[in-house]
Amino acid sequence: MNQPRLVGGRYQLLAQLGRGGMGVVWRAHDTAIGREVAIKQVHLPPNLSPDDHARLRARTLREARVAAQVRHPAVVAIHDVVEEGAEPWIVMELVKGRSLDELVKSGGPLSPEWAASIGLFVLSALAAAHARGLLHRDVKPGNVLLADDGRILLSDFGLAARAGGQPGGAPMGTPGFTAPEALTEEPGRAAGPAADLWSLGATIYTAVEGVPPFSRTTAMATHGAVMTEPPRPPRRAGALAPVLLHLLEKDPARRPDTVALRAALRPVTAATMPAGPGPASWVLPKLPVYGSAAAVLVIFVTVVALILTGAPPATLAGTEPTPTTAKPTTAAPTPSSTTAPPVTATATPVARTPGTFTAIPRPCQLLTREQATEVVGKYTTSSTEATVKCGWGKARDDKSLAIYLTLFLYPRQGDGYETKLAEEHVQGVKAKAESQAGRGGSGTKQGEVFEIPGAGDEAAGWEVRETTFSTKKFTVYSVFRTSNMVGEVRFTRNVAEEPGLRDKTAKAIKYLAENLDAKA
Repeated sequence: MNQPRLVGGRYQLLAQLGRGGMGVVWRAHDTAIGREVAIKQVHLPPNLSPDDHARLRARTLREARVAAQVRHPAVVAIHDVVEEGAEPWIVMELVKGRSLDELVKSGGPLSPEWAASIGLFVLSALAAAHARGLLHRDVKPGNVLLADDGRILLSDFGLAARAGGQPGGAPMGTPGFTAPEALTEEPGRAAGPAADLWSLGATIYTAVEGVPPFSRTTAMATHGAVMTEPPRPPRRAGALAPVLLHLLEKDPARRPDTVALRAALRPVTAATMPAGPGPASWVLPKLPVYGSAAAVLVIFVTVVALILTGAPPATLAGTEPTPTTAKPTTAAPTPSSTTAPPVTATATPVARTPGTFTAIPRPCQLLTREQATEVVGKYTTSSTEATVKCGWGKARDDKSLAIYLTLFLYPRQGDGYETKLAEEHVQGVKAKAESQAGRGGSGTKQGEVFEIPGAGDEAAGWEVRETTFSTKKFTVYSVFRTSNMVGEVRFTRNVAEEPGLRDKTAKAIKYLAENLDAKA
């Protein structure tokens, strides 16, 4: 009897969930954590030269790792990226539920209030991605998931690209949900965040009207309608109608930006969501239409649309720091004027407007010599990205005691939402950790999430024990926030158990948060 294939030494393939031109999506079992995941086997075009194949494979891996950096409770999580058999494999959260597309097709259009509420969730997810300098490029009803547990999730960052990245080639995205400027990208004129907001407008329109705004009988005819014709006049949208028509403008400069769109959607959601700057909870009650929908609940995963339609994304690196000589990095490019600048890596001193950071300080300066010695011992510092990451490792220690810090800055949004995005980052990290708490397999065990009081505005951590035939590792992971700045910390030692590491982590987090605020 054939044994299930094991990918990356830990992901056991169980069943095929979908297949298309760009690869196959599998349901799989993560033997290290003891959970089911979705894993995408990316098939690269077969007619490439060896050099082009290697470049495209490397770019796909890099961009998947970038997408994994989007921490948000309304984004389907990417857990891991591995390479096996010269193919990239992308490991994602397995979401049980159905897509907005299937919900509308089986149960009919949604009310304007519910459509606007879902739009507000997706908008917040897009704002988090845009703050990282990342475009989604394929927002559509099929990529908006309504999970069985009530969450609203944006999936499929498989087509994602860096804002201002290299355009060209065949149109990306899905006919009828791809903005006009994304259909005609030229060097130096790449689509920006406004293109994602156009796609969100087409998605909300479809949810409330029951049909897409530009659908025609062929893909080319649909593209033509997007480029040259107005959308169908809304008939059911009510107060949403002017918002949708504004979003679907051909000229990106005439569309509302993220701040204006948030302000426009919020009043329409009054019947479904409480007042406040953003969604009060990342779980919505069951929509009334659920009861009339005839579709059977199925499993949805992140990159289904990429399998069917797309090519891999553009370039931006993001890796975990390891003890090496520090190297300078460049800041991410700035998106179009329709949204806030991307998360910035900069060597300039940190500054704050009232309650808000405007730049990231040098991470390796956020622990004094005395503080680093207290939590690590005699140490050396290292970083792969000196402007956003730092590692403090114990010198000449065969147990490899080390602490690693990565900083994330959410730039000013114009309406104070940058702090909300930072809060959502922390919520997303904690939600992922809580979903894995108590699980284990093949020598790995994760503990419960615990709060760390007195560290910035909020902080939490969790322990992970890893034991293999040749290695043992005890790690305390943590995340903390001060204003619109988020830090993720990994404190690790190559031993089976380190009882004092949790207390050392709490102390280090408090030092880091205090020193961040002192540099304001």
